[in-house]
Amino acid sequence: MAQRGDEVSTATPPTGAPRPTRARFRRPGPSGSTGRKPAPPTRSGSAAREARVRRQASLVPVAGLAALAGFAYHRVFGMGELAVPVAVSATAPVLLALLCSGTGPPGKPRPLAVSLLLSGLAWCVAVTATVYRDDATAGFLPSVGLMRSIGSDVLDAPRGILTTVLPAPSGSHLMVLASASVWLAGLAGAELALRTDVPVLPALPGLLLLTVPVVLTAGAPGGNVILVTVTVTAVTVLLVCRAPGRRSPWHLLLLGAPWIAVLAVIAGFAAPRMPGVGTPPDVRAHVTPPPPVPLNAVNPLDRVSEWLLAPDQPLFSVRGPASPDRYWRLTVLDTFDGTTWYPVDQLRPTGGRVPEADLRTGATTRAVQEVTLSGLDGVWLPAADRPTRVNAPDDVALAVDPDTGALATGSLLQPGTHYEVVSSLPHYDPDRIQRLPTVADPAYTSLPERDAANEPIEAVEEFRRIANEATAGSQFPYQQALRLADWLRSKHHFDRAAVPGHSYFNLRFFLEKSKEGTSEQFASAFAILGRTLGLPTRVVVGFSRGSQQPDGSWRVDSGNVVAWPEVRFAEVGWVPFYPTPGEAGLSGAPKNNPDAVPGGQQPKQVAPAPVPPAAESRAEKDAQIADADRPTTYAVFPEPDGDSGTPVWWWAVPAAALLALMLTYGGVAVAAPGVARRRRAQGPPAGRVFGAWHQITDRLTEIGMPGKGVLTVREVAAFGDENLPDEVGGQLWDLADVVNDVAYGGRPADTLQADAAWRTCASVEAAVRASDRAPSRRARFAPRRVVGQLRRKDRL
Repeated sequence: MAQRGDEVSTATPPTGAPRPTRARFRRPGPSGSTGRKPAPPTRSGSAAREARVRRQASLVPVAGLAALAGFAYHRVFGMGELAVPVAVSATAPVLLALLCSGTGPPGKPRPLAVSLLLSGLAWCVAVTATVYRDDATAGFLPSVGLMRSIGSDVLDAPRGILTTVLPAPSGSHLMVLASASVWLAGLAGAELALRTDVPVLPALPGLLLLTVPVVLTAGAPGGNVILVTVTVTAVTVLLVCRAPGRRSPWHLLLLGAPWIAVLAVIAGFAAPRMPGVGTPPDVRAHVTPPPPVPLNAVNPLDRVSEWLLAPDQPLFSVRGPASPDRYWRLTVLDTFDGTTWYPVDQLRPTGGRVPEADLRTGATTRAVQEVTLSGLDGVWLPAADRPTRVNAPDDVALAVDPDTGALATGSLLQPGTHYEVVSSLPHYDPDRIQRLPTVADPAYTSLPERDAANEPIEAVEEFRRIANEATAGSQFPYQQALRLADWLRSKHHFDRAAVPGHSYFNLRFFLEKSKEGTSEQFASAFAILGRTLGLPTRVVVGFSRGSQQPDGSWRVDSGNVVAWPEVRFAEVGWVPFYPTPGEAGLSGAPKNNPDAVPGGQQPKQVAPAPVPPAAESRAEKDAQIADADRPTTYAVFPEPDGDSGTPVWWWAVPAAALLALMLTYGGVAVAAPGVARRRRAQGPPAGRVFGAWHQITDRLTEIGMPGKGVLTVREVAAFGDENLPDEVGGQLWDLADVVNDVAYGGRPADTLQADAAWRTCASVEAAVRASDRAPSRRARFAPRRVVGQLRRKDRL
C-alpha cells in the first residue's frame, strides 16, 4: 500500500495511535508469534458435503448430454428406434460411475479401473439386450462369437453409415455406434464430474462425441437445430450446477432459469444460420463405398420381347392415381458396351428414402400409390417416375441407386409383396426445355467406337450418318430429340414378334433392313443415335399404366411392358421421349390423330398406348417445335444466381453474438458481487479475514472512499468510523488490528476471528445499502468495478 505521513500502509499501526478498546476479536496467544508457517488448509466437512452435492447434481445434465450424443443419430435411425438404446446407454454408465466413484470417502474416490471394468461388462450386456437381442442368449447375454461381431460392427459402423442412403434400414446393426457413443460420453462425463471440480470439464465428452453423428449424417433428411438448442441448454444447466459457492445446485438452477431460457432462445434463433448446423460438411465423397448390392436377375430390357409374346400374365397391381401420360418405371440402363445396355449397378442399402435428384426444377405433383406384386419376378420394384420414399415390409431389403432413383431388393421378388411408394412427378414444359442446353457428361454420350482388334466399328459411323439425316435442320438439342423420335416412328414399325436384341448388329439390321421391332429396339436406337449427336441419353424399362379394375386399382400385365429413352437437360434433368409407334400421343404427335404415324404408314401391331393427353399438352407443343424450320430466338439458359430459396440472414449471427455478449456481461456484472463474496468467504481463517477486509473496502469505496492501495488499514477504519453509523463504524478498529497483526506481524488467525470479521462485513454492507450515498444501479455495471470484483488477488 502507499505511504501516508509517518505511517506506512504495509506496517503495523504507530505507537500511541488512538483506537477504541472493544474486545470483539480474540487476540492470538504468544505461540502465534513463533513465525512458523501455518498448516495447509483442509476443506471443512460442510464444504466437502456441498462439493459432493454439486458433483452428484451435475450427473443429471451429464446424462442429458450423453443422450443428446445418441439422439443426434435421429437422421440415421429415427427417434423411435433410438429411444430404448439411448436411454439405457445414457443412464446406466452414470449410475455405475456414481456407485463406483461417487460413494467413497470425501476426496478419496474408488479406483478408476474398477469403474471402467464394470462399465465395459455392463455395456456388453446392454448393447446385446437392446441392439442384438435376436442373436443373444436368453435375449441379453452375448456369446463369444457375438462379441466378435459387435467389435467388428463398431469399427465398420462409421463407414457403413456414410455409404448407406439414410435413414438406415430398420433393425440395422449400425445402431451399435450410437450405443457405444452414448455409453462412452456418459461414463467419461460422469467420472469427470465426480472426480474434478472444473465446471465445464464433464461437458467435453458429450460435446466431442456429438460431432460424430453430425458429420456422419450430412445429407440425410432432417436438421440439427433443436439438437443445438437443447445442447446449449444442457451445458448451461451443467455449469450452473457446478458453480462454486455455498448455494445448493437447486437454488442456483432456480436463479439461473431466466438466463438458461434466454440462451436457449438465442441458440434456437442462431442455430439455423450457423455454418455446419443445417448442412454440415459432407465427407461421403471421401469414403470408398462397399461393393454394390449384387443383382442376380435377368436384364429387364432382354425380357421385353418375352413379355410381349405372353401379354396376359398379371405382374402387379397399383392402387392410387395413375396419369395417362405416365409409365411405371422399373429400372434404368445407362451403360452400353456395343452388345447390350446394362442396368444401373451402384445400389446402396436404404431404409426407404430415395435421395432427391441433383437436377430438376419446376412444378411437380406428389403421388402416393400402393403396389402389390403378383407375377413380377427379378429384383426391380416398379414405381411412378422417380420415387422419394418407399415403405416396405421389414423382410424386404431395399436398395436404391442414388443417381437414378431405381429401386431393387437384395433377393428375388415374392408374390404378394406389398409396399407403398411416394413419387414426385415432374411437369415438363416444352416452351422452357427447348431453350435449354444438355448436360455435358461423357458417361452418357460415349459409345464404343473400336472393336477388340482396335479397329474402328463401322456401325458407329453409319449411326452418326443416320442421326444427322434424321435431325437435319434442327437448331437446338430439344428439337434434335423430337425429330429423331419422329423419324423412328415414321420410318419403322412396331412388331411384338420382331427379332429381339439391341447390339450394334441388331440395331443396324433394325434401322436399315427389317425396320420392325419392339420398344426394345426403338428406345435403344434412339439412345445410340442420340449419343452420336452429343445428346446424353439412357434407356428406361417399365410398364404402361395398365387396365383399371372395378375396385379402382390398376392391373399391369406383361403386355404393358415398354422401354423408352431419356435425354438429360440442364436445370431440368432427364426428360422422356417416346419413339415407339403407338406412343406418339406422348411426344411429337400430329395434332388431329395422336396415334397415327407420320407419313401415312401404320404399324403392323400397335403397342399398348396410354389415353391421349388433353389439348395443348406437351405432345401438341412438341409437334409445333419439331416442325419449325427455324426456332424462335433463344439464348442459353442462364446459370442460377444462387439467390433462390430461403434467404440467409447473414446479419443474424453477429447480431445474436452481440446480444449474447451483452446478456452475458450483464449476468456477470449482476453475479460478480456474490461470486467475489463467496470466494472471499472460503478457505483458511487468515484468507477469510483478508477476504472480509477486502469486501469491506469495496463497499466503502462505493460511498466515496479513495480506491484500494491509497489508504492504510487504519485509515480505512477511520473512514468507515466517520461515514457509517457509530455501532457499525466502531467495529472496524478491532478488525483493522487483526488484519495488521496477521498480515505484517506473522500471527495466525483462527476460525473465531474469521467469523467475527464476516459479521462485521455484513454490518458494513447493510449500512452501505441504507446510506444515501449508495451506488446507483448503473454504476454496478461499470467494467472497472466488475473486473475488480472478479480479480483473485485479495492479499494485502
